[in-house]
Amino acid sequence: MQARKHRLLIVEDSKPIASLIQYVAKEAGYETQIATTMAQCVEYLRTHETFDLASVDYNLPDAPDGEAIDAVLAHRVAAVVMTGKLDAQTRERVLNKAVVDYIPKESAEAFNYLGKLLTRFAVNPKIKILIVDDATAFRSYLVHLLERHRYQVLEAENGAQGLQILEQNPDISLVITDHEMPVMSGIRFVSEIRKKYPKERLCVIGLSSTETQSLASRFIQNGANDFLIKPFCLEEFYCRIAQSLEHLEYMVRLKRLADIDSLTALYNRYAFFKETEALALRCVEKQQAYAVAMIDIDLFKKVNDNYGHDMGDAVIVDLAQQLTQHFSANDFICARFGGEEFVIFIKPDALSKIEDALAQFRIQIADRVVQIAEQRCQYTISGGLVVACWDLDKMIQLADEALYRSKENGRNKITIDRMGVIDGGQ
Repeated sequence: MQARKHRLLIVEDSKPIASLIQYVAKEAGYETQIATTMAQCVEYLRTHETFDLASVDYNLPDAPDGEAIDAVLAHRVAAVVMTGKLDAQTRERVLNKAVVDYIPKESAEAFNYLGKLLTRFAVNPKIKILIVDDATAFRSYLVHLLERHRYQVLEAENGAQGLQILEQNPDISLVITDHEMPVMSGIRFVSEIRKKYPKERLCVIGLSSTETQSLASRFIQNGANDFLIKPFCLEEFYCRIAQSLEHLEYMVRLKRLADIDSLTALYNRYAFFKETEALALRCVEKQQAYAVAMIDIDLFKKVNDNYGHDMGDAVIVDLAQQLTQHFSANDFICARFGGEEFVIFIKPDALSKIEDALAQFRIQIADRVVQIAEQRCQYTISGGLVVACWDLDKMIQLADEALYRSKENGRNKITIDRMGVIDGGQ
């Protein structure tokens, strides 16, 4: 079932600006409704399905002093205020309301910022933020600010409790921590975080009411991504949060580009070694057997020659998808080693079922048909499996040799090497 699109109510009396906001919103994946007056805004709020968010102009013909903002908030719809009024008094009045943000319409960049905000607002409910501060009132204030933007928020009274919550919630994306706390200072807390959570995995923002010049640098030197002095400007707070999360998401994308094969979405060769070397080393240290399997598509050159490279790619993708479905990530690590060759790392707990699993997988693949337009292609695989307790490079070499024997013995076979004893295939 397709997920429901987010819905934005645009409250704006200028048709060109309303059209621009509508364009920005659609680019961010929103459905939109435009109201040019407060009366129309109230009618839409009353009669339409719930809106997720509203972009509200401060000055309308029938609501010259921000009344439309109150109307939107009264219907429990989050509001972003877009206004040409730049004076400090208006800004303060708007930010005293429970709005998501206040965006002066100073330049085209304001609409780029709105687009980023809309995108963030849609994904924020999936993001967990941990607040660590011993002051209950200030913690509650931060929770209130973050919940306006729909983040999931967790709280801790000190660094020790914060580390426990991080352990219990490995999907936390951002930590906001005060410095002056009992049990553990903010700087020490950040230092402890970085022993386990690198910057590409978790962002940290330090806070302090102390304006010591060196404090910001000390926080950052100990692993924080950013630092804010209390009391802070509300817009700056939201900007720093969004910037930190965007940086984290960018790092995740970079890691994916480095680790994931673009055609199959499996690990690439580099990532396979990164994910398995430590596991293999632990097995060797414990004298615990594990396994490695090499899988290769039979006569792949003929697939490309007879059907074309698009079909060749489709066959590779099909095999990768079947590997993902057949071999669970809990027990196996699958990767595309290169070309039409794949590798599977089998953890010790899965050894008892691997031979049957590979045999069933080979049979399953032989029955598959890959189709592009009118072209239909069947393919088979050969494999080599080694079950032993040697270093990873040796295991891969032995699995590759077993694969070669499968090819020599007629293909569409799995050859098994148990501690150096060859089983001719199945």
